[in-house]
Amino acid sequence: MPGIPDVRGAIGRWRDEIGDTRAVRAARVVLGLLLLESALRAEQQLQGGYFGDVFHWPLVPEALVVPRGAYAVVVAAEVILAAMVTLGFRARWALLASAILGTYVLLCDRVQFHHNRWALACYSLLLALAPCDRAGPRQGPLWAARLAQVQVALIYVASGGSKLLDPDWRGGRVIIERIALYGGQAVDAGVPQGVLDTLSQPATARALATLAIATELGLSVGLWPRRTRAFALWWGVWFHLTIEATSRVEGFTWLTLAMYALFARPDARARTLLYDASRPRERTVARAIAGLDWLTRFELRPRRGGEVEGGIVVIGRDGTQATGLCAVAAVARCIPLLFPLWLPLAGLAALGAARREPPSRS
Repeated sequence: MPGIPDVRGAIGRWRDEIGDTRAVRAARVVLGLLLLESALRAEQQLQGGYFGDVFHWPLVPEALVVPRGAYAVVVAAEVILAAMVTLGFRARWALLASAILGTYVLLCDRVQFHHNRWALACYSLLLALAPCDRAGPRQGPLWAARLAQVQVALIYVASGGSKLLDPDWRGGRVIIERIALYGGQAVDAGVPQGVLDTLSQPATARALATLAIATELGLSVGLWPRRTRAFALWWGVWFHLTIEATSRVEGFTWLTLAMYALFARPDARARTLLYDASRPRERTVARAIAGLDWLTRFELRPRRGGEVEGGIVVIGRDGTQATGLCAVAAVARCIPLLFPLWLPLAGLAALGAARREPPSRS
């Protein structure tokens, strides 16, 4: 019927989508490093004592809790599996095994449960269903990556919704407590003490709590439409970097940012970067971009005679050309390491273009 969305057709397109898998493999590398860090942390904690010898809170019957000797084997296996995931060697099987072992350990001791550890197990399971092996095909089904995207949105809904229903969160008291607990860490990271003093004021903390709740609920929606996705990703990056600088969230920041890569449109080399091969500086810039272009967004090639002049030139997927600061902003939008700078650069480029535009005559 007219006006009614074709839900079945949308689900079918989502299920059958085939696209470039570079973003999935990039996310897999970060996931492997986080699994490795988690396994090495567990190994270090085991050297200080086995969790089963002290108070623990199993969700499975005590008889099913892993004994000390077997737990040492589990931790060693987690280290090996994490290395396999990072290197891309039989990564899908390694991700599946990592998810199973990680979930089992959490079931053995609820005291070890943290949201980031459970999220790590969930994302490991989902990426195990995606073509992410290093030697895998460059094109493949993306439905598992889409499920990971849904997981990102569900985490935002759960986190933002629980904060919204919690009067201590809405009132800013939780933020004040976090600043009191982790303020020293933020100062060590370079945050001025005066900034922390301002943030710990009740009115400021309440405003920040409102902003945090609105951000999480907004990201759960804004990451999906193409018109809002780039801004939502940029806002989310700074949101998580701020949390990383002011709180202890283990690897959750980097885990979420790795999953952000899955929201990139699967169109490798849809943009072109032209440079003058006779100029050493432009060759150096091109090599640097090639090294940082983890999602392979650009096709880099030397400029040929008759093509547009004027330094580095970026040709977008729609054929539009950008030079100067506009080209820098276009590169930053597509390079993960430079992405936090994208919107300020784009704003400066737009401001510069407006100043150069001659005044209209009435």
